[in-house]
Amino acid sequence: MAASIEDVAKRANVSISTVSRVLNRRNIVNSETRKRVEEAIDALGYRPNVFARGLMLRKSNILGLVLPDLHGEFYSEIIRGANQKTRELGYHMLVSSVTADDDGHDVLSAVGTQGLVDGIVVMVTEMSSRIRTSLSQADLPMVLLDGDVPGVKHDSVVIDQQRGAAEMVRHLLDSSPGNRVLFIGGHDTNLDTIDRLTAYRKVLAEHGLQPGRQDIVHLDYSYETAFDYASQHVLAWAEQPTTIFAANDEMAAGVVDAAIAATLSVPDELKVVGFDDTRIAQLTRPRLTTVRVPKSEMGAAAVELLCARLKEPGRPSTRITLQTELVVRESCGGR
Repeated sequence: MAASIEDVAKRANVSISTVSRVLNRRNIVNSETRKRVEEAIDALGYRPNVFARGLMLRKSNILGLVLPDLHGEFYSEIIRGANQKTRELGYHMLVSSVTADDDGHDVLSAVGTQGLVDGIVVMVTEMSSRIRTSLSQADLPMVLLDGDVPGVKHDSVVIDQQRGAAEMVRHLLDSSPGNRVLFIGGHDTNLDTIDRLTAYRKVLAEHGLQPGRQDIVHLDYSYETAFDYASQHVLAWAEQPTTIFAANDEMAAGVVDAAIAATLSVPDELKVVGFDDTRIAQLTRPRLTTVRVPKSEMGAAAVELLCARLKEPGRPSTRITLQTELVVRESCGGR
């Protein structure tokens, strides 16, 4: 049976409240008593109950991370960076997910009002997400990833999506002049898609170009949907020099595989690029030209901001913008 705080107090011949003061690093315990308590803790192998301590201190030393999904490398890299930074700073992390169709009330209520976490990092990817309403009612320190919620006090970490997308489109137009460039994005309410599409339109306009009705497609960021859609269109796309700019690497990989299934050569007969620089970008053949998003760094920066907020609740709101990087590989046929 695990040792209790009562066992420690009995062995050290002190009160339970004295053991608690030692555990909570309060300096009102004299050195001799502190040493006796610490020796009793070591001898018994006592580990304090984090939730019991949280009730006393109103602090759990646990941070929450809520993402739109937990599947795929994009989100796992955010989790990896956030978790590593959390441990470095002496906290633990609780991870959950809330989809765009879910208002997130149950998750946010559990972690917020019930005191399970000291603060929370939330990624909001949909402009119309119902979670925004729930966030406005959450009363705890908060950092938002990749977006903002008007009327909610928060810090934020965002990616310069438009800069990354604009750099990609300029590269495509410069390296393959005359090629038609199609954009395949996620849902039209997705914040990343909105930013990347805005940059796509802007750069085309800078070159005196206007996308046609068939040049912009909204899917769902998945390989399967992109493969199915592309399978119906790759032969028509290949009838004229065409480049497909997919708004993530999974959809780009789906397009590449659909082209190969139709016996088309990528990049000779159809050029394809992605976004995010997940591992799939290097596993696809040919390897994908893409835009690297600092996923792990985003998670780590959010945790740092949240911990800074916990230490200094009155500090001004902070917004960190992380930059992307164009990564040119073989799928667009040029360097």
